[in-house]
Amino acid sequence: MSPGNQYSYRLAKMKSLFLSMADPAALSDGSDPQTDSASTATPQHEWQLLASLPSPSLSVYKRTDTDFCIKVVADLHCTPETAFDMLADVTRRGDWDDLCEETGVVEVVDRASRVQFVKTKGVWPASPRDTLVLAYVERLPDGRFLNVAQSVTHARFPPREADGIVRMEAKISGQLVGPKEGHPGMCTVVQINDADLKGWIPKSVIGFIATKSIPNSFKKLDQILATAESQTVSAMIARAQSSDEDADDDTGGASANGPSSATPFTPNASNMLPVTVHVSPTAHVRKYPMARRLVRRVRAFIDWWNPFLIAIYILAKAYKATRRVKA
Repeated sequence: MSPGNQYSYRLAKMKSLFLSMADPAALSDGSDPQTDSASTATPQHEWQLLASLPSPSLSVYKRTDTDFCIKVVADLHCTPETAFDMLADVTRRGDWDDLCEETGVVEVVDRASRVQFVKTKGVWPASPRDTLVLAYVERLPDGRFLNVAQSVTHARFPPREADGIVRMEAKISGQLVGPKEGHPGMCTVVQINDADLKGWIPKSVIGFIATKSIPNSFKKLDQILATAESQTVSAMIARAQSSDEDADDDTGGASANGPSSATPFTPNASNMLPVTVHVSPTAHVRKYPMARRLVRRVRAFIDWWNPFLIAIYILAKAYKATRRVKA
C-alpha cells in the first residue's frame, strides 16, 4: 500500500490471518516476508464438512472451534481473472449472493483498498445485518489473486440500529482464486467468512446459510461466470497496480508485492465518493411499511428478552429436575 496510509499497518496481519485458514502452505513457502513473521505460530484448524455439490464441485466447511467461521472450496467454469473480478467487486455481489440486499463503497483508500459495506437480508426470525470492512486486493507471488477484508469503523457509515439492522463484525473474510490444476479454463475459489454475527440469531438460521444459501449462491455464480466473457487479465488487479495517470478516480491499488514503485497514490477529497447504495436484483420489493415496523419491533423485543428467556428456561428445567428427585 502507499506509504502513510492509515490502514497500512493492518494489511500483513489481515493476509496472514486469511491465509492461515484458506491455504496455510502459502504462509510457509518463504515467498512473502510480510507474512512469514506472523505465520510461525499458525494454528492447525479443524474443519467439519457441512454441505457439498457435485456441479459445480463445491464443499462448505465450518471451523469446529467457532460459532460462525465458514470455508467454501469451489471449482468454477471460468478463468481465475473472470471469477476474481466478480468476487472482488462489492457492487456486483448482489448479482450472485442470494442473501445480499445492499452494497456500496464508502471510501477509496488507495488503488488496492476500499472501505465498503454489505447489507444482508433478514432470515426470519433474525434481523437483517450489515458489515463495514476494509477490503484489499493483490496478486500473490504464486500468481493467485487475493481479496481480503476485515471490519473497520468509519464516520461516514455508522451502525444503523435505529433501522433494525445489526452491525456484525467481519473478523476476516475474502477469496483466494487460482487456476484449477489440469483443467484449463477453470479456477478454484477458496472463500472464508469468519464473523461475529452479533445480536440474537438461531442456530437454524446459521445452518440454513451454510447448507442452503451459500451452495445455491455459488451455483448461481458458476452459471453467471460460465456464460460471461472470458478474461485473461484481471481489471481489479490491473487497477491496483496502475500508476496515478492510468488509474481511474474511483479505483485504488498497490503493487502485488507491497508498496507500489509507481507514482504514490495521494488520498484527497475526490476519493471520498458519495455513498451510493447498490440494491441487489433479488432484494425484496419494500412494501407494507407498517408491517415492517411491527416485525422490526418484535425482533428488537426478542433480542432484548432473549438472555432472560434462556435464564428462565434453565431455571425451569432445574426446578423440574429437583421435583423429580424429591418424588
